[in-house]
Amino acid sequence: MEFDVPALRNDQMIYGENVTSEIQIRNFNPNERDAVDAVVRGAWAELIDLMPQGDQLAARLGSLTEHADQSEIIVAELNGQIVGAVGYVGAHQPKPNFFQPDWPMVRMLSVAPGHRGLGLGKQLLEECIARAKRDDAPVLALHTTAVMKAAQRLYFELGFEQIKDLPLLFGVPCALYTKAL
Repeated sequence: MEFDVPALRNDQMIYGENVTSEIQIRNFNPNERDAVDAVVRGAWAELIDLMPQGDQLAARLGSLTEHADQSEIIVAELNGQIVGAVGYVGAHQPKPNFFQPDWPMVRMLSVAPGHRGLGLGKQLLEECIARAKRDDAPVLALHTTAVMKAAQRLYFELGFEQIKDLPLLFGVPCALYTKAL
């Protein structure tokens, strides 16, 4: 199913000038794999040094597009450039065993460092919430670590609640979050 969201306008000040940019939240096209992988690598690179097993994380940064056949990859495009991405993994799709099989989940929410602060992460997460509602899911789930401070603030802002601690992930504490729908 194709699912496109209309472009949104984002006004921002750059060097004292008001610049209007076009933000589009839309489905990933397979020919955009390299661009999406580059965004994910850039977004997560700063976390690698904060994790004792960051080298293991680095080896998995292509997993969002590698699992495209088992999820819906959503991208944020700004003025024709992919600057954010997230995976929406539907119910009964392969996912870590600490998720209930009937829960959809959010995978690897990523925004390029140079494009943070524009609300792109929020728009991508809101799109995942909309898709979970479309699918009549009882909750939307995700997991995160304490080193992802900005992401945790966003999750709480959008109504996610921590429901349990999980085993260490890449050597740092991890927790499971859900949002009732």
